[in-house]
Amino acid sequence: MKEQNNIWIISEGKMADLDLSGICEQDASKRVTEYQISELARYLLNPNPISVEEKVVGCRIKYRPHHSGLIDRLKNRFFPKKTAPSEKEDALTEEIISASRIGFPSFQDDDLNRHFIKINELLRQYDPAHKKIAALDRENIEDVTAVCEDIGGNRYQLNLQGNTGEKINYVMNSISKRVNVVFNKAYLSMGLFEMRGFRFPLYNPHTNYRLIKYLQNNQARYCVLNGNYQLEYPVNDHELVNYMHIFEQSIRTDPKLNESLTLCTRGEGKPLKLFFSTKLDQSYTEKHLPMTYRKIFDMYKMNLTEKAAVANMLNNNQRIVSFNYVPRSESGRQKLCINISVLHDIKALEPIRSRLPQLYSEINQKAPSSDIGRLYLLDSMRGFQYV
Repeated sequence: MKEQNNIWIISEGKMADLDLSGICEQDASKRVTEYQISELARYLLNPNPISVEEKVVGCRIKYRPHHSGLIDRLKNRFFPKKTAPSEKEDALTEEIISASRIGFPSFQDDDLNRHFIKINELLRQYDPAHKKIAALDRENIEDVTAVCEDIGGNRYQLNLQGNTGEKINYVMNSISKRVNVVFNKAYLSMGLFEMRGFRFPLYNPHTNYRLIKYLQNNQARYCVLNGNYQLEYPVNDHELVNYMHIFEQSIRTDPKLNESLTLCTRGEGKPLKLFFSTKLDQSYTEKHLPMTYRKIFDMYKMNLTEKAAVANMLNNNQRIVSFNYVPRSESGRQKLCINISVLHDIKALEPIRSRLPQLYSEINQKAPSSDIGRLYLLDSMRGFQYV
């Protein structure tokens, strides 16, 4: 597998005898299932914090409540206004966002990139947002959080350390600049992974670690060991292991995904996010089918009713792998690319197995057995947008 594909995630499991007494606090089975995993899988499963660069585009200010005078307090006591909590909160908060759309250069010429960064630094002090933040009445501020934005335009708040003055100074020094942001781990939530913490250009396909599956109190457990069978970390979320198997099969069967990841290992693309889901936003119909089924339908001359029945089955038991990245630009204008691999479980086709045996047999040959069932590549899509 590693010889055929430069990028790989996890091998097939092999039964082995392994003494885990020096690793597990409680008794564990000596009969285990051992998988080899790549550097990339080790990163994705790792529960330790990662650091990535993010762009600060502004801040969110929370002001202190105003102290009303005697008359206002009496009016509020006898004639209370019904104000929703969110309205009160909005009245005390303000977002100050830089209007500058100057991004970070991505020319192939590093000297040209550095030149543009210097120009951006000189212009930053003239940013209206920078001036507004500098003029804030710090005595009237309760808290300050930085607002970060990724290349796709998604924003989130970043909690800051220190007193109000230190927080404001941090934002002023960081606005429209890249700063290091620490995430708890590569796995963010709900099938979403942060990929920027992995150094793709340093990826070595010949380096491997061991993922061990064992039983403890009749419950399956996982841990990752290094080449000397020393503990790296436990894997407490078993769904993460399933994601690794799905990712591996997507890479092996989808040339587009393999190509996208390979660009990143060559330094020709910057990885962003990896996302696993179970259903496409758009459903398949008898008129909108993946290429695999269009060819089979034409081959066996199926009628519309049969096509509709099969199309409905394609919308169930899906495993979606979405990977987005930014290719290195020659012109300086960046584009956000996304590769979507759609895997489908062969068991979804059981209802037509006897009625359409030729179709089932054709697809069945494309679905190898694995720890996550028998999945095959149903569809592969790629798109981009300029950012």
